Amino acid sequence: MLALGVAVAGGYRFGRITIESELQAFTLRTHGAINTPLGPGEGDIGIGHGERLAALARLDVIRLGPHVVGPNSLLSIYVEGGAAVAWTQWSKPDFDQPSRVVPDNTKRPEGQVGFGIALDHRLQEPIGFPHRIAWFLGWRLALAPHEPMTATQCRGTSCRPYQMEDDSSAIVDRSMLFQSSLAFTF
Repeated sequence: MLALGVAVAGGYRFGRITIESELQAFTLRTHGAINTPLGPGEGDIGIGHGERLAALARLDVIRLGPHVVGPNSLLSIYVEGGAAVAWTQWSKPDFDQPSRVVPDNTKRPEGQVGFGIALDHRLQEPIGFPHRIAWFLGWRLALAPHEPMTATQCRGTSCRPYQMEDDSSAIVDRSMLFQSSLAFTF
């Protein structure tokens, strides 16, 4: 499964600490070999979409300033943490798509922790917007309380309840996000 989307964030920087809120919207797709009504084949099928609203705090643990990185630049290694709410809506297959199990829509709270690097560059001749441009590259781990999944089995346009196998020993659901983003300061 592949999730592609966009994120928009806004916040404020207090020296080494940044507080921000973030909104993400993404689509969920399956890619690869699938069974179609015409037989086996390759496909790329949309299976749902989701949104996530988060509040995060980021701390620059190590900073390398202009004397190391170059004039008007700053390189930092950061850690971050926060809380979010994620909504996922799953799509039933169209009549010409293969049958599949469709999880029920979900809403879940998440705790998030992450780390990465940021390269921040101040423009020498500010043009009003932006004054600074930063590039972030990092990993984020999202943790959510485990809830048993419910689903339906859809074949064409007919769907029926489906009993999903569930790991009852799981306490926490985990997901990992690799992120690359640009930030603009004004």
